[in-house]
Amino acid sequence: MATNKWSIIFLIAIVAALATSVSAKVFIVGDHKGWTLNFDYQAWANGKKFVVGDKLVFQYAAGKHNVFRVNGTVFQQCMIPPAIEALTSGYDVITLATPGRKWYICGVGKHCELGGMKLFINVLPQSMPPVPSVSPPPSGKVFVVGDDKGWTLNFDYQAWATGKEFVVGDRLAFRYPMGKHNVFGVNGTSFQQCTIPSSNEARTSGYDVITLATPGRKWYICGVGKHCEMGMKLFINVVPQSAYAYPPPPYHRTRKLAPPKF
Repeated sequence: MATNKWSIIFLIAIVAALATSVSAKVFIVGDHKGWTLNFDYQAWANGKKFVVGDKLVFQYAAGKHNVFRVNGTVFQQCMIPPAIEALTSGYDVITLATPGRKWYICGVGKHCELGGMKLFINVLPQSMPPVPSVSPPPSGKVFVVGDDKGWTLNFDYQAWATGKEFVVGDRLAFRYPMGKHNVFGVNGTSFQQCTIPSSNEARTSGYDVITLATPGRKWYICGVGKHCEMGMKLFINVVPQSAYAYPPPPYHRTRKLAPPKF
């Protein structure tokens, strides 16, 4: 009886861990704008469902902003907590570990009061999904463009891409100092001619993650100055995700019966 009890507890723990790993989402606060001045973060949060296990990522230029976790009163009055409580890395990841209301502000200058750098969300408990009957497909790979060099000048991005297989569901992460570069998704002609699209199409967060949602050719450039002409351009080909290959059923040899004797 004791063995059965512990087996059940162990199974529940595995299912809970599976549920957390499969369902957890990562929210880049402000999307490609990041954590910055003069942005409506409540409008950004509207319609989003935040669940225990999800993560918030605050992206900003380190030293220019910060992040404080506060309560409702401090949030309303933009009261700044002690400096030692600040998150200051420029890429602050906060796991939503408990349900309930959560408040975040920037504590630099008047950024909270006048710049709108404050965010309120409500985190819901995690519901237990049904156990899948088959294993889910593997999650996509994340390619940091340029590896440790990131998205920068004087780097051969086509050489970097050579030999890599990009599959639907994979992600490209363009990492660079915010304000120094940007990222545009373009077509083949704009890629060849380094034609810069409208500025409102730029990704500018400094850590731009692009999910490769469809197969085919993809082109990316930097639209700052002459950076594209100086080599900040990347072309890749995305292949479809292959279907699961299930093993064939076991082979059973048919016994050959001897003819009856009369």
